[in-house]
Amino acid sequence: MSSKDGRIVVLGASGFVGRHVVTRAEQLGWEVLGLSSRDIDLATPTGATVLSRLLRVGDTVVHGAAIVPARNAKDLIQNLLMTQSVIEAIVDHNISQLVVISSDAVYGNESGVITESSNCSPDSMHGIMSLAREMMFGDLDVPVVTFVRPAPIYGKGDTHNSYGPNRFISQMIAGGEIVIFGEGDAIRDHVFIEDVADVVLRIITDRESGVINIASGESISFAKIAEIVCLAGPTGSKIKVSGSESTPTFRHFDISRLLYLYPDYDPVSPAAGTRRVIESIQGGVTRG
Repeated sequence: MSSKDGRIVVLGASGFVGRHVVTRAEQLGWEVLGLSSRDIDLATPTGATVLSRLLRVGDTVVHGAAIVPARNAKDLIQNLLMTQSVIEAIVDHNISQLVVISSDAVYGNESGVITESSNCSPDSMHGIMSLAREMMFGDLDVPVVTFVRPAPIYGKGDTHNSYGPNRFISQMIAGGEIVIFGEGDAIRDHVFIEDVADVVLRIITDRESGVINIASGESISFAKIAEIVCLAGPTGSKIKVSGSESTPTFRHFDISRLLYLYPDYDPVSPAAGTRRVIESIQGGVTRG
């Protein structure tokens, strides 16, 4: 049963995902408390106490506070300290749902089709961190716990500059030249940030539990993404090859569970999404 009872507390509200979750929740009429590191430093010994004072009975907590991507042991430790603070704060409160913003990095980087039942075998520091965060919540006594594992996310306002749509768009706008590795054969699913925020709010509204992957269901090569961005950019934009892809991997998402839960889920395609990002940044019409 859908409901807007209670309040949504978004941790990491100034981050890429957190900002969009707050915006979407407010659009839908939820009461929202957005908290960022400026409000609480969850990695400090006082983080749990400060958060505990702000929580109310019946709150839904969205844990999106993290150093992402986690690149080294220091990042890993900081993320786990933040998560421990969230756990300690929640223990003494009767919250209604916990939504953890995780990552598809928990599945590792092997080729294949990913579903919610795929084995978790992280092979990066970010993947290890993401899975550890999930495991830390394993014994928490909360009525509904949901782990959201998005495919690589792109959209306006991203600061990570990760290889793919976000970096290609920033390169194209800055200098008209997109750099890809080798032939750009590796295939990935890239999901639009607004789709991620929309699904998170659906999950909260319907109190869905367990693991839910969020993806577009359309995997394309990095070369194709670069071509889409190039065509949508100014005349003269070009693609440059640098180095090589050591071992291209081919990742696809089976979004059957997402479509079962939300039959009207209509994700933005990578082509349409990248054009929307470019147009919103440039404030004009794209060529594509």
